[in-house]
Amino acid sequence: MLPFLKDKREGSVSEPPSTIRRDPDDGADFDSLEVAAQDLCDAVHSRNYKAVAEALRAAFELCDSEPHEEGPHE
Repeated sequence: MLPFLKDKREGSVSEPPSTIRRDPDDGADFDSLEVAAQDLCDAVHSRNYKAVAEALRAAFELCDSEPHEEGPHE
């Protein structure tokens, strides 16, 4: 699980904590954006809007950290 998606409500009595599970990383074939996309899909399937927001935030931060050129926005 990406660090952005750690459940901050651990120990909450009102709701059971949501967990997003995925297969272990494959070393050389590891693509962090694919992992973020998988976490997003899992969050959507769990119908947990807070997990979806965190997964979107993690995916955005990963994309924003990629090298890119700034140009005019139209």
